[in-house]
Amino acid sequence: MGKAGIGPIRLEPVYKKAIWAGERLKKIRGLQEDGIGICREVCAYKGSENRVEEGQFKGCRIDQVIADYRRELMGPDDSGQLVRVAYMDTREDLSIQVHPNEDQAERIGDFEKSESWYILEADPGAYITAGVNCSDKATLRSAAESGDMEQYLVRIPVKAGDFAMIPAGLVHACGKNMLALEVGSFGGITYRLYDYGRGRPLDLDKGMEILDPSLRCELVHTQEKVPGVPRPLVRHLLFSADVLDVEGTWTLDGYEGYRILCCVEGACRIIREGEEYPLPYTKTLLVPASCGPVEIRGNARLLIAWKV
Repeated sequence: MGKAGIGPIRLEPVYKKAIWAGERLKKIRGLQEDGIGICREVCAYKGSENRVEEGQFKGCRIDQVIADYRRELMGPDDSGQLVRVAYMDTREDLSIQVHPNEDQAERIGDFEKSESWYILEADPGAYITAGVNCSDKATLRSAAESGDMEQYLVRIPVKAGDFAMIPAGLVHACGKNMLALEVGSFGGITYRLYDYGRGRPLDLDKGMEILDPSLRCELVHTQEKVPGVPRPLVRHLLFSADVLDVEGTWTLDGYEGYRILCCVEGACRIIREGEEYPLPYTKTLLVPASCGPVEIRGNARLLIAWKV
């Protein structure tokens, strides 16, 4: 540890294949494999934990670091879980799905899964699915079973710089032809309602029970640059996020909890006690609670995530 505690932590990305995957991540990251649709950047969820890529904890799973250095890493947060961050690279629409809230998830030993999406890249005509235009669950179920659910889905056009909040219980799916950063809470339960005839199993009983047809998506437009001013995107009980444009130098001061820095445009360097941590486009750093101030240098847009 340095004079002010644990320095920034870079985690090994966990790449997952998907039938709907595009090629943006492959090109950006120089990957060899085709079909990579998901890149888990920060995750301490059981069975999906990242390992530390470099430094004093190299090779350790992040849940082990939390267990051994909980106060230094997490500050007052005793949940043992981190805000989850992952990229989604889509060539086709994802399946229509829904996630449980905290009460519903607790009954089966899990956590709420609310999430949000920041759109990094999107082709003309790109959209997300968020909500339904029918309040009758029986009608929705019948349409899902007959392969005719699309008429009841709410499609929202999006472009680079848009941010969407997707609360638990909202019917949703990331759309095709985009690169999105997902920031969300700790849970891992997904109930698939509709899959465009791909043949994968559906979870209609459980999904229809927990979906809330009255819920709607909150969309924030952040295309305008406001250098040096963190702008709030979401404040949820389980996760928060700001967007920050840096032109030159900006200091992230000390704070009680950890911060996750995701470079969603441009590139920058994180400076702490004379050490530099490069942060190119799409890369991520976990800044522990005990780290103290860090300096950000470059021309970049960062999404900063944490738990309130």
